[in-house]
Amino acid sequence: MVSEISRVGRSVVDVLNFVEMLYEKGIALYIQQFNMLTMENNHENPIAKMLLQMLSIGAEMENNQRKIRQFEGIKHAQLKHLYSGRMSGAKTSPSKLVSKYKNVADLIDKSELSVRRIAGITGHSINTVRKIKQLKEI
Repeated sequence: MVSEISRVGRSVVDVLNFVEMLYEKGIALYIQQFNMLTMENNHENPIAKMLLQMLSIGAEMENNQRKIRQFEGIKHAQLKHLYSGRMSGAKTSPSKLVSKYKNVADLIDKSELSVRRIAGITGHSINTVRKIKQLKEI
């Protein structure tokens, strides 16, 4: 079940390949936005397939427009000297990263809490906690 087709993929090819893989496995996809199933009685729903194709084209176009607007916004901010982005080649050393997130590193060392729980306690993202945990294991 998905709320809308853009949750399956952003390109037409990805969406259609995914739905085809589900069809081969006998799995129906329910799209909540349109109250639509891709399979009914173990047969492909041709109306759903047609709508999927059109909707996935729309999702791909919407994603491309978002990227263009984002790029234009960054260029505009750069002209006003409000945004410069990350310096080319900039990378924090592992030891500096661990010391920057000392509270995360301490919880990893001193507890058996899950990554998700540590992220909740410290207010850092799950990916940050995972990264610190990986650096500590090296």
